[in-house]
Order: sequence, then structure tokens, then C-alpha cells
Amino acid sequence: MSTFIEIPVWSEPLPFRYFENDGGGPVFPHRHKEIEIIQAVQNQTRIGVGDRMYTLEAGDIFFFAGGQPHYFLPSPNSLRNVFQFDIAIFDVQLMQTSLSGINETMLHRPPCSQDWPKPVAAEVTRILAALRQAAGDGGLRATVIGNLYLLLDCFVHRLPELKDVPAHSADPNILRAQTVTRQLNQIYDCINDHYFEPISLPAIAGLVGFNPQYFARFFKRNTGSTFGRFLLNYRVMKACFELTESDDPMPDIAERCGFGSVKTFHHEFKREMQTSPLEYRKRMRKEGTG
Repeated sequence: MSTFIEIPVWSEPLPFRYFENDGGGPVFPHRHKEIEIIQAVQNQTRIGVGDRMYTLEAGDIFFFAGGQPHYFLPSPNSLRNVFQFDIAIFDVQLMQTSLSGINETMLHRPPCSQDWPKPVAAEVTRILAALRQAAGDGGLRATVIGNLYLLLDCFVHRLPELKDVPAHSADPNILRAQTVTRQLNQIYDCINDHYFEPISLPAIAGLVGFNPQYFARFFKRNTGSTFGRFLLNYRVMKACFELTESDDPMPDIAERCGFGSVKTFHHEFKREMQTSPLEYRKRMRKEGTG
């Protein structure tokens, strides 16, 4: 089984999205660094993870940790809710953990609600309902983020630990995907910890033991973006949060988000967001009070 990389496109700077899928056709094997949650709404949803198949009945919930290869078999007349979010949305410094640490913990939890304690399944169902409602209102970012933290608490602290995580050593494609995912998570952790500092491609290439030329090809092949573009997008995303959540002056935000100067910050932000940082802040404040 070969897999391809999926790169979600967020409709706004908040790296979260919700949509419905009718299950009418197959979804070929793929993986992404984002966490994904599937909630079966109508009829059966059939999911393949590695060499194991799961059949979800209406009301069942399933989550994928970042980087897990998975696919869907056609499920005619079915309907499922899909939630995706970037694990980098969590404040790992405050939680005293790492992105890869969170992801590794989730790999050791039962992914299907059929194996969860009933109170946890009921709580996750309630949280997903709140996320669906908030997803329809762009001004409810705090609600989305708060509920994602509640989800993380359910998955990490309220689910039993799997003693024997299924091994997929028989499939070299899955082993290769797991290796790539670990390497990407190292890179994402480094970016999350140091985005406010100068980050050179040679330095981060050395983190995973690659020479710069190979690293550049590896990163583009597995993320669909150049490293420079990815880092810039990440800094702009952080700036969006800063502009929305604080009244700090532009020079302070530019420095905290890793831009070398206010001029560079204004130029890159406007190029990415099609508006100036100041106008973005005004628009977000207006939407939040509208």
C-alpha cells in the first residue's frame, strides 16, 4: 500500500476545519501531519488503518494521530463528519510536552469510540457538536481552541493506554511512512520551538541528519511546500493570533513572530493575507464584536 501526503487548506488562519463527506467513493491511502476525527452520522463508515479494517456505525467516532496512513472504502448512502486540525495549535511550552510527544501518546490510545468508556464517548460527542456549531461562525475562534484542548484531554488522559500497539512491520510502505512522519515531527517541533529566531535550512537539515540539498527535496516532496515558504506561513499564522489576541505594537509582534524588521513583517503579511496587519486586526476585532 502506497500513500500520498494530504495538505489541508484552511479557510482562515486558524488551522482547523470541519466538513461533511457522503462516503460515496473511495478515499485512497494517504496521511497528513494533522489530527483527524471521523464521526459516523448515517449508515456505516469503513476505515482502513495499516492492515486493519474498522466499521463505524452511526454515532461512532474515530481519530487518527498525525502521520497515520489510512483510507476509506466506499460506503454508499453514508454520511460522516470530518474534523481536522494542526497539532501545532496547542501550547506545548505551557503543557511541558512536545508535538511529537502528544502524537506518540495518541498512538497508544484506542482510536475507535467502540473501545472507549461510555462517559468519554459521550463527552467527545458533546465536544464535537460544539465544534460543528463554532465552525460555522468565524468569530468563535476561542470556542474552537478551547474545545480542541478538551478533546486532547479526553484522548490523552481519559482513554486507557494500549499495551500492545499493532505493528505493521510486514508492510515496508507503512514503515517508511512512519519514519518520514517521525522526521517531519522533529522538524515541526523545531519550528514550533524556534520560529521567533533565525532558522537556517542547513541547521534544520542537520537535525534529521540530512545534507541541505537532500533536505530541501525531502521537505518539498513530503509537505508540498518549500521549507522557506512553510516557515513563512507558520510565522504569519502566529502573527494572526498575536494581532487578534493582543494590543501590542507592530514592532513587538514582528519580533516575537520571527520577522527581521517591521518592514519585512508588513510586506510578507500583506502578500500572504492580502491585507495589512493593522487592517487584519481591525477586521478581526469587528467580526468578534459583530
